[in-house]
Amino acid sequence: MTNNQSILKAQSPAGLAEEYIVMSIWNNHYPPGSDLPAERELAERIGVTRTTLREVLQRLARDGWLNIQHGKPTKVNNVWETAGPNIIGTLIKLDKSTVPTIISNVVSLRTRMGEHYIPEAIKMDSVSSLKLFESLPNLQDDENSFADFDYHLYRSFTFVAQKPVYGLILNSFKDLYHKVAILFFSEKKSRKFTLSFYHNLAECCKNGDYQKAAKYLSDNKERSAEIWKSMLNQLPDNFGE
Repeated sequence: MTNNQSILKAQSPAGLAEEYIVMSIWNNHYPPGSDLPAERELAERIGVTRTTLREVLQRLARDGWLNIQHGKPTKVNNVWETAGPNIIGTLIKLDKSTVPTIISNVVSLRTRMGEHYIPEAIKMDSVSSLKLFESLPNLQDDENSFADFDYHLYRSFTFVAQKPVYGLILNSFKDLYHKVAILFFSEKKSRKFTLSFYHNLAECCKNGDYQKAAKYLSDNKERSAEIWKSMLNQLPDNFGE
């Protein structure tokens, strides 16, 4: 893990402590599997009270950075094995080189899950599926409107398909989903062909044709991949901030 810049603007003692610990872990000063210094020593080193430090340690443990066991030293985790999507924003700030990989993973997760549960939703309940497109005629031609519509569409389909866990997965990286979608839909051509995709998908719902929906989803994936391939080579420097 490497880092060439500060990731956080500490606005409080807690923020300062969190920045120090996270960056120390990321820079391998405290590598995965190692123990953090004792609370008293670490608090003095950072310049915060032990009460503040304990609060920060508990928060970082909840996020997956640390493993706290009563009566034992606090152990550093491998966040790639223990953390959840809620730390993705921090990872982006820690190392900008991770951005293309993170974006690719988010796009792949959204697309591949959708290919599975959207046709299933249409097959199970085409009427409820069609209702998800009721606001489509009023969709504004801008990146924010498309990002909002896309997220709510894919999330709503999970419940029609009776796949609520998929909905929870989408909830877990909602903010990042929107940032990635806004970037994608900033291209006029992306909005144009995605709008056509939405209309085709709505028509499949109207006809109960889940097999054709699966084909439209596959075609949309291939076309989106072409655009992403070029976009990932020219990402804005402030992505994720």
